[in-house]
Amino acid sequence: MRAVRTCVRVVAARHTSGRGEEGRILILVAGLFALLGLLIIGGVDVTSVQLARMHVLDAADAAAVHAADAVDKGSIYRGGVGRTVALSNASVQQAAAESLRSQSQPAHVAAWGLAPSTGTPDGRTAVVRVTADVQPPLLGGLLSFIGADVSVTVESHARADID
Repeated sequence: MRAVRTCVRVVAARHTSGRGEEGRILILVAGLFALLGLLIIGGVDVTSVQLARMHVLDAADAAAVHAADAVDKGSIYRGGVGRTVALSNASVQQAAAESLRSQSQPAHVAAWGLAPSTGTPDGRTAVVRVTADVQPPLLGGLLSFIGADVSVTVESHARADID
């Protein structure tokens, strides 16, 4: 009986002293820091992609304004000058491409160009669509390794009215 009481006391002392829990808090803390690091890296990369998208949108706006002034010379000779600048798909695409070439690419944008749907739907409004491949700063190398860049497409409209 005395041996049983001694054994029970040893087991009870072991559970109350916390010896069975040694090192487990370290795993939890390491997991917490790993999760926190992933959240920070993800936040930085998402913010970088959003900023690159805004820079591409600014470039598309500038290209659309430039394209809205690109008058279609054939329509002026045929119909004269109306209340808006007459545009054609070819004149919008050419002016937008020139404007994009003259601008420097934003940070983290690997490549950009005009989408095939750039043009004019009504002969008065220039619609410029720009597609860009964005590489996030922290995980961009990993995304390139697996072959998946972030693709951004923006659209801008402009029209030049004659007063």
